[in-house]
Amino acid sequence: GPEAWLASLQGFATRAWRRPVDPVQIQPYIALIESEQEAGESFRSAYRTALSTLLTARGFLYLEEGDPETNRSHLQAHEWANRLSYFLWSSMPDAALLDVAQSGAWTTPSGVEAQVQRMFEDPKIDRFLESFPSQWLQLHRVGMFEPDPELYPRYGPWLEESMIHETKAYFAEMFRGNHPIAELVDSDWTLLNPRLAEHYQLPVTHPTDWARVDLPPHASRGGMLTHASILSLTSDGTRHRPVHRGAWLSEVILATKPSPPPPNVDPLEPVSDGQPKITIRDQIQAHATDANCRSCHAKLDPLGLAFEHFDAIGRWREVESVRGGTGDLPKVDASGTLADGRSFQNHQAFKKLLVEDPRTLALAFMEQLATYALRRMITVDDMESIEAMVDAHGDHAYPLRDLIQEFILSDLFARR
Repeated sequence: GPEAWLASLQGFATRAWRRPVDPVQIQPYIALIESEQEAGESFRSAYRTALSTLLTARGFLYLEEGDPETNRSHLQAHEWANRLSYFLWSSMPDAALLDVAQSGAWTTPSGVEAQVQRMFEDPKIDRFLESFPSQWLQLHRVGMFEPDPELYPRYGPWLEESMIHETKAYFAEMFRGNHPIAELVDSDWTLLNPRLAEHYQLPVTHPTDWARVDLPPHASRGGMLTHASILSLTSDGTRHRPVHRGAWLSEVILATKPSPPPPNVDPLEPVSDGQPKITIRDQIQAHATDANCRSCHAKLDPLGLAFEHFDAIGRWREVESVRGGTGDLPKVDASGTLADGRSFQNHQAFKKLLVEDPRTLALAFMEQLATYALRRMITVDDMESIEAMVDAHGDHAYPLRDLIQEFILSDLFARR
């Protein structure tokens, strides 16, 4: 009868809408069952119609935070549980998390910390370790411009999949090992399979599978910035694009979005047959003499030119392959001077400059993390909270897993 229907539908709606449900909210669905039966439908068919209708409600289709009647600044218990669960697990809260929310333990640091540690150790954390780096690092762009098979005949699906997997697996390893934030940029290890080891001209230590490997001294790799995935996603399939590399690094790693280029900027022209072969670096420097372009290029170009030793698919090179033109292939120059006046001779020296300031790396990472978790752009007020969070952090190496936990424990995470 209606009482049993109410109990059943209320339990179903509580899970489907991911929040407490008042019996009054279920009455329209009970009325629907009754009207369907009066129209000649079987109970089974009428009940199915009620369930289907319940699953078209806003509460099922959307993650709702707040309501039009109130102007709350913070989340309620069930909203907090939803945010945390979809952030870390990309799924609805489980019974244990709902219990913490309903008991009020979610308002205490110890209660939240216990849940975070439990969720970190659950296999569902793999969803975060897959989804967050993919979105943050823009890994969907790998292979967007298919490399020219004449220029890159060894490029194929196995290599492309390996490139993407390395970066995701590297981030997961940093998370599980709670590595310092600086290792996002520079490290003495990575994860390789045989195909990627060949691509990087490194010895194959595990012939059949993925393995964490220690990089030899003075290796050209180390940190995500020298991953083939990152180096290729800023290329166009035929050549590397240093300005795009610089813009990506500025926006993604330093969380500083560059200004859009002025309209009607002339593209770089291929070297004509009658000219001497010149590098893209030389072309960019000639291009940047325009006063409209100079200020932005001074900030972005050094960030990308530091990686001139890597081609469009992330292979190491000493000379730049130039189509057209006359003479020998020009040697690569990966030196530069940052906007603050600091100079470097190659990408290794450039990475050392970046890791001298782990606070900046931590701030940028936390901004990207907050954007992902809160599902919105970060405001000036939000940045004040993030700065306070980072500055209050006791370990100035800023271990990755600790930073993520710190963010979840913060007032910012519980704000609407």
